[in-house]
Amino acid sequence: MTPFVRVSALAGAVLLTGCGSMAPSWDWVPSMSLGSSAAPAVSLTIESDPPGADAKTSLGPSCRTPCVVPVSASQPFTVSYVMNGYLPQTIEVIPRTPEPTRFDPESGSSVSGPDLSPNPVFAQLQPAPPPPPVSKKGRGRPKQIAKQPQVRQ
Repeated sequence: MTPFVRVSALAGAVLLTGCGSMAPSWDWVPSMSLGSSAAPAVSLTIESDPPGADAKTSLGPSCRTPCVVPVSASQPFTVSYVMNGYLPQTIEVIPRTPEPTRFDPESGSSVSGPDLSPNPVFAQLQPAPPPPPVSKKGRGRPKQIAKQPQVRQ
């Protein structure tokens, strides 16, 4: 390698490593995360009888029962259940602030996190009624219309 190539490679490496420290601060960009002002995510257990129903929260997460999904405990929301052959069902879930607990030396804190009521959310799905029987009225061969005698003038 020529001395020019060596110096150019070294200078390029120094410039590239310096770019990280010269980058602008992104502190002015608002955070897209829940942040510390929003309620933390809570694990919500969703169950149904029979199992295998499609469950969807009004906050967005969905799954097939039984399952556990993370949800925000900042506002009330609903869980809707749908399963072929069963009536749909919706259950309201309400966040609640637990009462402070005694100091726990193992965890090192005395404040428990937010909770949801109910948790787990359970739905006893009811079978859908059978479809109404199909009437045979109006089915079959069309009625023949009697021909009117033609009147000649």
